[in-house]
This record gives sequence, C-alpha cells and structure tokens, in this order.
Amino acid sequence: MLPTPPPSPILKQSCSPDDRLGLVLAGWLELTGVLGVGAYGVVYTAIDIHTHVPYAVKALNKVGLDSRSRRFQQREIQLHHEASHHPNVVSLVKIMESEDCTFVVLEFCPEGDLFSNITEEGRYLGNDTMAKGAFLQILDAVQFCHSIGIYHRDLKPENILVSNGGWTVKLADFGLATQESVTDDFGCGSTFYMSPGMSEFQTILT
Repeated sequence: MLPTPPPSPILKQSCSPDDRLGLVLAGWLELTGVLGVGAYGVVYTAIDIHTHVPYAVKALNKVGLDSRSRRFQQREIQLHHEASHHPNVVSLVKIMESEDCTFVVLEFCPEGDLFSNITEEGRYLGNDTMAKGAFLQILDAVQFCHSIGIYHRDLKPENILVSNGGWTVKLADFGLATQESVTDDFGCGSTFYMSPGMSEFQTILT
C-alpha cells in the first residue's frame, strides 16, 4: 500500500524548465512552451512536428527522488493510464524516459481547467444545460474509475480540464490516486475542498 505522497522534495534540477524548450522527443514531439511548474516537475505544451497535433507533456523529475517518491510517480502514471480509457479522463498517450526525467505525453486541452472557466470566464453562468452536462461527465468519469478500482482523492475544478467550448470536461491529475478502497490515510487532498468534518479533524491534529 502506498499512502499519501511524502512532502515535496527539494530537487536539484539539471536544467531550468525553459532550457528544455525546443527539445524534440523521440524525433516527433517538440516542447514549445511552459504550462506550469510544480514540485515534482514541469508541464509543457508540445507539438507533433509531423502532424502538427498539439499535446501536453508532463516532465516528472527523477533527480533527487528517493525510491519511495519514485514509486509514487510510477503509481500516478499507471493509474492514469488505466483510467484514461474513459472519454472524460484526459488521455495518457505515451511515456518516454530520459536520464533525468520521465516524459508523460497527454491529450492537450487548450481551454484550461474548470476552475478558471467558472471564475474567470464565467462560461457556465446562466447556462444550466452546459453546467448539468459538465457535472454528469465528471460523475461518469469518477464512476468509471471506481468500477476499475481507482480512487482519485483530489477531485476539484482545478483538476478537471475543459474543451469543446465548455461542453466537454475531462478528469486529470492522478497524483493522489489510490487503489485502496478503505484506508486510514486521512487528510489527503486539497484543504479547500475537504468536508467540514475532515477540516475540523485536520485542525485538531495541527
């Protein structure tokens, strides 16, 4: 059993995120921009140099990781791959390894996450049909994950990506996902989205 991932390590990166821009992976996928930077790696925009199809590429750092942290990375990749057979889960296209990182090639959703679409774009405001459709798609994705024994544990608008003008939503980021249906691993996930009881429990612990 792998519980909640350990605290984010301080990584000694062999290069900065921008240094990888222009890199062509396996002779077909060029890294073109930086979408985001996190504790464990960088998410890039990329393009197939032959077909010009865009992708997102998550570069997961290997440098400075202990064996336990590396197992968490491998678990994230494995569970995302299994879940991505559903149309409302971001597709995991390919895995490529280098000396310093693992490149995870993902479906690209250029319209960003559900949080920004709600709070900044106001995309669903007054459109009950679109909001209902998005909610049902999320339910379908979660139900599928549960049916194959995967539990996301970090459901929030920031981890749901949007496409097709808001009509299609896709579950992403399986960094906290588990295959344990019952666990005493409390306090997992994002504090702002915890139930009131769990938030109170966290306060008592701290």
